Amino acid sequence: MKRATAARKREAAPAETRAEDLVRAASLPWFPFLSPGVHLKLCRANLSSGEMVLMIRLEPGAAVGMHYHHGIVVAYTIAGRWRYRDADWEAGAGDVIIQPAGSRRALENAGDVPAEAFVHLRGALEFLDDSGKTLCIENAETLHGRYLAYCALHGLERVPVATR
Repeated sequence: MKRATAARKREAAPAETRAEDLVRAASLPWFPFLSPGVHLKLCRANLSSGEMVLMIRLEPGAAVGMHYHHGIVVAYTIAGRWRYRDADWEAGAGDVIIQPAGSRRALENAGDVPAEAFVHLRGALEFLDDSGKTLCIENAETLHGRYLAYCALHGLERVPVATR
């Protein structure tokens, strides 16, 4: 009986909180990503699982080319409007988009002000040309590398965003 009670207490105990669980996004830089007018702010990159948490900003007229989602992508729109080129909808502030692994999309700013979204994804993004040929593959490791390189180039403090 005592073992069962102790097990229930462990299950009900709150998860341990750590200082590294908090990401102060304001201290992180926006860095350019693949296309003019597209910037990322990398909040977390799990180099073991391939999980990434980031923010994306698209200036008016900016777009991200066709890419294949190797894992699930969840995006929460913070500001502005954006859309997938083949979609019959536009996401605005407060909208959540959930894309399953295996989907192919190209996205673009759908308005005349910057669009920003908070994105949580797992797995690589494979960027494709018009014929479907792979141009490049971006994942937690490559995005983390882009972040580190940008900080080094601009003399910025590198806030630890990578985990294993």
